Amino acid sequence: MIAKHQIGESGLLRWGNLTFPHPALRDLTLPWFTIEADQPGPKLAIVAGMHPNEVSSMEAALRLKDYFAGQLVRGSVTILPILNMPGLYSHAEFVCPPDNKNLNFLSPGSLEGSFSEVLIHQVLHLWAQDADVFIDLHGGDLREEVAKFVMCQLTGNAEFDRTTRQLAHQFDADAIVEFAAEQTNNRGRATNELPWLGRHAVMSEGGANGILDEESVLFHVNGVANLTRHLGLTVDAAVARKRENVVVHNFDKIEAPHSGRLYLEVKTGERVVAGQRLGWMTNLFGEWQADLIAPFTGLVLMVVNHNITSQGEWLISLAPLEDEAA
Repeated sequence: MIAKHQIGESGLLRWGNLTFPHPALRDLTLPWFTIEADQPGPKLAIVAGMHPNEVSSMEAALRLKDYFAGQLVRGSVTILPILNMPGLYSHAEFVCPPDNKNLNFLSPGSLEGSFSEVLIHQVLHLWAQDADVFIDLHGGDLREEVAKFVMCQLTGNAEFDRTTRQLAHQFDADAIVEFAAEQTNNRGRATNELPWLGRHAVMSEGGANGILDEESVLFHVNGVANLTRHLGLTVDAAVARKRENVVVHNFDKIEAPHSGRLYLEVKTGERVVAGQRLGWMTNLFGEWQADLIAPFTGLVLMVVNHNITSQGEWLISLAPLEDEAA
């Protein structure tokens, strides 16, 4: 079993370090918070720091423990504010250093896999096994900027999907990605895989370049807080939604056709039309190599904003806007 080594307690809030039973994780300890109300109710599991440079989402997790310590009236919330501890102080981009794998795309994990695969398995199937909702907070590694958006996976089960949509729509987002049940190009995230096991999950994205910014922090904090108000865990006033909250059903990668210099002409949250130039690439001498062209009308959800890129690198996430393309 997972061992929770408690360090402190204040009111409803407890905190400490977590260790895991699997031998692959014998040297790993993770900080945790648990807030438990006197009245029974839904259980939430919140994770941040799969990518340890995404500091706005990690700060949000820290603030949420204080919010719940003062506002939780039913149920319980448990938080892992930094999942990728092996990469924290080396500022590892995207990957977990013991095996250089991206934790974000390894769900549902494997007990027979490498370090990161085992870690995801233990988090999802031991630490969060009884959670009614799993919430995964992300937002902007060192060379990228992401729009403020939230993701959830639909399954084709009308009742289950209705609940999942309601959870995702508690965030005030530029876009809400309701992944279609039949999609196969965006898999491996906890929010993609847990619904197929009958478990509700949402994932929020908001931040840029490993920079702590208040707007992104509040996007995550207010979204989670609204979600818990929706579930009745808290009863304080909800935060009004003011962003566009455009619903999309997938997004595609636009990759670098060459290694060289990148010059973008679009930003996150921008609508583009099919055939529009999104940017261009040159070689290291500044000679043109290729234009980046929008393959369809869509909404820009993520851009890599470093001028130097490598062939095949994921540069832009573009979500189709079906109604506007018609």
